[in-house]
Amino acid sequence: MYFDPKTKENIKDFFNFELLREELKNALEDKLIPLIAVHGIRRTGKTSLIRVVLNACKKKYVWIDSRDISLREDFYRKLSDETKKLRKFKISRISIKGIELDINSNKDMDYLNKHKTILVIDEAQLLKRFHLDQTIAYIYDNFHNIKIVLSGSDTGMLMGFLGKNNAKAPLYGRAIYELKTYRLNAEDGRKFLLEGSKQLGKQFTPEEIKETIENIDGIIGWLTKYGWHRHKLIHKEALRKTIEEGQAVVKEEFIQFAARAESRYHMIAKVIKYGARWEEIIKKTNISNKQLYQMLKRMMDHGFAEKKNHFYQLTDPLLAAAIH
Repeated sequence: MYFDPKTKENIKDFFNFELLREELKNALEDKLIPLIAVHGIRRTGKTSLIRVVLNACKKKYVWIDSRDISLREDFYRKLSDETKKLRKFKISRISIKGIELDINSNKDMDYLNKHKTILVIDEAQLLKRFHLDQTIAYIYDNFHNIKIVLSGSDTGMLMGFLGKNNAKAPLYGRAIYELKTYRLNAEDGRKFLLEGSKQLGKQFTPEEIKETIENIDGIIGWLTKYGWHRHKLIHKEALRKTIEEGQAVVKEEFIQFAARAESRYHMIAKVIKYGARWEEIIKKTNISNKQLYQMLKRMMDHGFAEKKNHFYQLTDPLLAAAIH
């Protein structure tokens, strides 16, 4: 069902995005594309997109969620655990620039390579602090039949992990196919809520749909949460709970991001919450040009802000509503 809050696995539960699904499917099947980067702002369906396409194509894959990685060794342990699920896949010991990857048999990577296994790393930018871009580069260079798929909500950070514009980075210069997820436009948002309501055996009114989209935009994660609440609640209560819960989530994400300079980031967020030009931000924050550039860039790299037609703005309307 569209309003199931869990990551989607089956194409019947995944709304629309036909073009993105087809694009990812073609990239996975293209022998000339060794590495795919799927990026976009939070809660726009990156993980579900990858899962759905892999399952629809019946591809053999290993999945690692970087949020589970607290130490460098965790990555290798997780890789070992996940690949054991493929039963015959076991890991050998190889040295990557002095770093050892523990594996149980020397048929490991050869097996992955032979069977054209896909290695998926969700929120891959989080691995940068462990220098695991070296490991990804090693796999890229030495196992040509292993397709690598990296996803990330912090687009700028993911591009940094991939070595974009940094000739010293391990992954610099590699052939990378980029695919970006996006918000639903107003019409697709309307269709999503309308079709989802039918799956619930309900009928959302045009006024309810309009108010929902006006408040939470076309971010499918928030629309899904609203639809999930509507399973038990009336419209006003479901929308209120979605906004309250969403604001709490995004505010905590932003606080963690801005921890080292919370007051200044909060000041910038307050000015750009509904869009502002550079000159207006400088005037209202009294932050130097150089520092403001660095802070706005960091906000954009981490997916909290974006620039459209010379205007800087927050990416999530619920974060904008949470900033006072």
